[in-house]
Amino acid sequence: MFEQVYSAVQWEASMREMIAQGVDVFIECGPGKVLSGLLKKIDRSVAAYCVYDEASLEAVLEASKEWSINA
Repeated sequence: MFEQVYSAVQWEASMREMIAQGVDVFIECGPGKVLSGLLKKIDRSVAAYCVYDEASLEAVLEASKEWSINA
């Protein structure tokens, strides 16, 4: 944890790699939409959802009914 506080975060590279591997749905949990906004700047074709209250959780659960999951 100490290293993460003082080292560069490779978040953008990690998101790009996940997208390259076929991930096209991302869910941000917690207050705010900062990471979802940054993700949309990286690739507008991915779906980025924010869960911050009960209503937003229900919306994501409803949307998830249409997702195709390839495991």
